[in-house]
Amino acid sequence: MDDAETAAALARCTPCPYPGRWQEAPFAERTVDGVRYAVVALDPGLSALGVRRTDGAVWGLPEDGAPHLVNSSVAAFVACSRAHTEAAAEAAGYDGAGDDGDEDAAERAADALTEGLLERFAALDAPAVADENAFWCVAAEELGYGMSV
Repeated sequence: MDDAETAAALARCTPCPYPGRWQEAPFAERTVDGVRYAVVALDPGLSALGVRRTDGAVWGLPEDGAPHLVNSSVAAFVACSRAHTEAAAEAAGYDGAGDDGDEDAAERAADALTEGLLERFAALDAPAVADENAFWCVAAEELGYGMSV
């Protein structure tokens, strides 16, 4: 996938929980341990999202650390981003514990949203959520935390 194809695919992406700034094609290149990545998003001094040139997988590239898989492909990244956006809208529409102050209900709703989103991510791209500390796992947990606070 060349930079123009990558940019076109990412243009279909809904907002995602990456705090960095999205880059425009042609993408800068970063090489980590001999592997080349097109830098598609950048949070200066912290990390970048890169598309691995050899296979189109999306990787997190921390400034001080080893690359970690975000998604197996740009298409899977776009799909997971859309799933996250839909779940975020659902979370935003949640009324909270209600007048009766049932915080357990809020926590159950948050857990259900998180688990449902993780299942959806797994159906879209299982390797992307194979590690509980993976990008999309953390994003799902954070959505749930936001509901139960």
